[in-house]
Amino acid sequence: MSLEARVERLEEQHRQMDANMHSLVKVCADTQSITMTNQHDIADLKLDIAGVKSEVIRVKSDLSALTQATLAGFKRVDERFEEHDRRFDKIDKRLDEHDKRFDEHDKRFDRIDKRLDEHDKRFDRIDKRFDAHDKRFDKIEETLAIIVNHLKK
Repeated sequence: MSLEARVERLEEQHRQMDANMHSLVKVCADTQSITMTNQHDIADLKLDIAGVKSEVIRVKSDLSALTQATLAGFKRVDERFEEHDRRFDKIDKRLDEHDKRFDEHDKRFDRIDKRLDEHDKRFDRIDKRFDAHDKRFDKIEETLAIIVNHLKK
């Protein structure tokens, strides 16, 4: 191969290497730009994550306080329910006592009703006796009227 062809070939290789070098420099610059952008984004993300962490800590604290308050509220409600249960038990006992008393009164009223029925029967018998006596007196009056009429004649 001739010297001129070899020089041209070397020049061509040099141009290609120069073009490759420029491409490589451009790729390095792009890579550096991307790296800088990524570092900036990572720094922003770290700030965001730190903010989120502090928010999570605050929310946990608020949630803990809310949970404690809710638990205390539930305990108070449970205590009230227990107190109401005790009151209802007392009321149930009183109602049972009243039921017993009412049963006793019902029995007394039943006995009184029986006595009144017996008295009604007695009064009915007395009424019959009075009716019989009235009839007798009517007969006596008739007889007396006849006697008086007879004596007047």
